[in-house]
Order: sequence, then C-alpha cells, then structure tokens
Amino acid sequence: MSKFTIAGLVSCLASGIILGFQAIATLMDPSASSIAKGKTAWKNLTLVDSIGQEYFEWIDTISWVSIQSIADYIVNMPLYILLLSIGILCFLINAFTSRM
Repeated sequence: MSKFTIAGLVSCLASGIILGFQAIATLMDPSASSIAKGKTAWKNLTLVDSIGQEYFEWIDTISWVSIQSIADYIVNMPLYILLLSIGILCFLINAFTSRM
C-alpha cells in the first residue's frame, strides 16, 4: 500500500466517523420534539466551525473573485464531504501514479 492509499483510507474513515458522530448528536438533541414534527436538527460541521472564523479572514482579501468564492466554498462545506473528497482524490492520485 502506498502513502496515497493510506491517506485516502484515513481520510474516508475520518469522514465516516464525523458523519456518525453528527448523526448521533442529531438524535441526542434535547429538542427531539422538533424532529418528531418533521423539522431536521442536522448541523453540518465545517472547517470554520472547527478551527475558527478568525483564521479564515484572509480569504476575503483574495483579489480574484473566482478563487475567493472557491476558497470560501471549500472552508464552508461540510467536513465529512471535504474529507471524503480528499480521500477519493488520494485514491485517484495513487491509481494514476502507481506502477503497474
């Protein structure tokens, strides 16, 4: 197994663990009556939520609007989707760079 395969497996495993803990946290929410009424209480964990907004203020100073919007999208996307995407990217890099 190469380094990219191991990194992809770890990233996908971390994505599954985060998704599982978010599902458990949603079910254990004290406002469970809102779930019974059809309202979902799902809250996505993002990089901004886990690290802090003050570390991503530099994104607003990027002069190219398209790069700024891409960076803003990446740091505000759900963390489990980000980790799963990184894992898939590592698997693809390994598939194209490994020797046959």
